[in-house]
Amino acid sequence: MSDIRNPNAEGGDRDLEDLIVTHLATQSLDPEALDRVRAAVREAWETAAGPTARPKSGRFGPRSRWWAGLAAAGVLAVVIGLFFGMHPAAQGEMIGSLADARGGTLEVAGRFIGHRTVAGGNAIRVGDAFTARAAALILLTQGGTLRVAAGSVIVVAAASKLQLERGTLYVDKPVGLPTAARLRVATRAGLVEHVGTEFEVFSDDQIVRIRVREGEVRFSGALGVQLAAVGTQLVATSDGQVTRQAIPTYGRDWQWTAALAPEFAVEGRSLEDYLQWISRELGRPIVFADARARERAQRTILHGAIHSPATLDALDEILSSTSLSYELADGVIRVHSGQ
Repeated sequence: MSDIRNPNAEGGDRDLEDLIVTHLATQSLDPEALDRVRAAVREAWETAAGPTARPKSGRFGPRSRWWAGLAAAGVLAVVIGLFFGMHPAAQGEMIGSLADARGGTLEVAGRFIGHRTVAGGNAIRVGDAFTARAAALILLTQGGTLRVAAGSVIVVAAASKLQLERGTLYVDKPVGLPTAARLRVATRAGLVEHVGTEFEVFSDDQIVRIRVREGEVRFSGALGVQLAAVGTQLVATSDGQVTRQAIPTYGRDWQWTAALAPEFAVEGRSLEDYLQWISRELGRPIVFADARARERAQRTILHGAIHSPATLDALDEILSSTSLSYELADGVIRVHSGQ
């Protein structure tokens, strides 16, 4: 297939076109490969047909036709084997890998390599349509994470676009990643795009709900484009109407995302690094109550490993080995030096 794209294609049509061109296109065989195919075909024909392939009269009888058919089948098998040996089954571009599925798996219907079960460490690819049998954490190839609630159904439409059929997903794309790393989420109510942010999208038969935890998202629906900043929830209904309200970025509604947080590599990192990490995971900004508290957080180097999830209990455990303490006030984590 030639790599020819329609310059006027937009949106989903362009994504589909890119998908088809990328994964169905094949490269021409080089001259040496063609010679090998010809030689293999000739050998298969001579071996299968033998001297009875064509009688002296120049006409095929029943026995000759039988041998000719057998020979043709053999030749076809050789050609097919050679072709697929040189052109392995097409696979979509890898967008990430499953890091944690809470003991479950992702059931994937692949567009190119059929149905499969994805366990920890396995790849997620463009063209996959997967169902999360348990809550899952996916490490994205271009940076950030995708967290999926149990029962969610998602189609990987392109390297930078997901289609949320139903369920809940949480996208964490830290500020500073390149533009190419941005991830769009298509829903039945419209398209969600972001600029370096954390956000959650929920979809069922009645509504699509978007919650922004960090940064900003752009929602393009039936009634136009709306921007939503941190601490904003948008709810789009089946008639295209969108309502907006302020929400907290911390609390019970976000606990499922913190439970899926990737493990923080403690060894050799500063306490301040850890505080900034758990701050993002809990949705509560870090505020140092005094200059001494910040200085100690910067100078304290952590060792070992932390296997507990991102919770306030884990923060208690870390700070218990230092002279620092904290309190929750007005949605922030206020850290004190203790002196």
